[in-house]
Amino acid sequence: MVKSSKKEKNETATPPESDTFNINLFVTMLESSCRIQVSTALYFFRKAFASIHDGSDILIRDQFYARIKNGVLNALRSEILDVDGEINAVWIITNMCCISKEVTHLFVNSNVLEVLTQLIRSSNPRLSNQSVWAIANISADCVSCKTMCRRPKLLKILSKMLQNSHQLEDTERRQLIWCINNILTGGRATMLAPVARSFIRTFSNLILDTEVIQRMNCAPMVLWTLANLVDITHDTTRIDMLQSQTNLVEHVILLFLDENEKQSHAAALRLLGNIAVGSDTQTDHLLTKINFRYVLHRAMSTPEHHCEVAWIYSNIVAGAVRHVDFVLEDSDRFYGWLLSGINSDIPRFRKESLWIVGNLLATADEYQRSQLVEFGIINHLPDLLKYDDGRLNEKGAVTATELLREHPWQYRLYKDLDILGCIDALGPQYSTQKAELQMLLNELEPPKRMEKHPECRVVCYSKLPNDSSI
Repeated sequence: MVKSSKKEKNETATPPESDTFNINLFVTMLESSCRIQVSTALYFFRKAFASIHDGSDILIRDQFYARIKNGVLNALRSEILDVDGEINAVWIITNMCCISKEVTHLFVNSNVLEVLTQLIRSSNPRLSNQSVWAIANISADCVSCKTMCRRPKLLKILSKMLQNSHQLEDTERRQLIWCINNILTGGRATMLAPVARSFIRTFSNLILDTEVIQRMNCAPMVLWTLANLVDITHDTTRIDMLQSQTNLVEHVILLFLDENEKQSHAAALRLLGNIAVGSDTQTDHLLTKINFRYVLHRAMSTPEHHCEVAWIYSNIVAGAVRHVDFVLEDSDRFYGWLLSGINSDIPRFRKESLWIVGNLLATADEYQRSQLVEFGIINHLPDLLKYDDGRLNEKGAVTATELLREHPWQYRLYKDLDILGCIDALGPQYSTQKAELQMLLNELEPPKRMEKHPECRVVCYSKLPNDSSI
């Protein structure tokens, strides 16, 4: 599932032949103050840009793009156009924003979003839908454009449109969902709490309406949008909003476990993972769901989900001691799978697996650490200390001394793995941890045997004498 994308609106009618027209003439008409000339030029450029990738002979050179952009926006702002003219103008914007990032930025830098925000509220459904399409294409261009589309006024309008989207045709409704998904892709979207609540409630009701979802074939898109809505670590109240929706989390879990819903699995898993990132209480609610452990097992046994489920596990064990208990209840299966991740050639899988180790060591209590030591977790301390991630290095360096203090019989393993050397290689910022570990290693070092004295003699008997008194 592509979470953010652009779509061109193709023209079904046959475009005019290029040699019949002079592009400069139509640009000049677009710049005129005559409504008829402007409308004619808009119709021409709508046809031209809608057919640009369909083998049309019309070639509009990029030297005209800035003038066309100015003409289109001026026409929309002048309010001289009828509805058909406005639709043609927005249609041009829609397709020109598919040409390149530079062309999209021409429009964005000219405040096209202010114009589209007005037009999206039009009582004419065709104009409103075309404006939605244009905004969706702009938001899919780059991070900067996406951020521009997240303006509070526009998000509020879209949330109200979504609330009433049951009145739309399925095609238009799906278009609106696609637009919102494009805007929110990447998460961390700031918005007012009532707007966020409206989005979450409406999308939750939508995903629970199986008949509508299947008819519109939009389950993955709705799930990705919900996942992006709660992907904001500094505002976990959105997770509360989501968990308050009756049967929603249970339904998402069942979607992941349903083999007939494979296209929704990645999005469902991301949504569940974003819940696990929340507070300890929010994670508790997730772990108490009866089928959630089956989700983890299914994901662990499916290679395409290994990276994602490793990320989920790393967030679960970053919480509280009771969350570590949840993971260690299935210790044999879990630890064997974790080893495969640590030794994986897939960068993200290995990284998330090492984060599991680091978070386990940081969160576990003394009893749980004893279990982990029995599993051989100390063997992975060098991996933490050598990995190119300062936060993982810190976790490894901080817990190394504590682990050895609790389990002094691991002294020889520490020496064999050269844990002290690994910490030393991290640099002077870890001098304190190095000194603490060095001191502990010195304390635990077994006494050296005295060398044999040169005057010492040892008498060996190969056979005992036949003396019964001995």
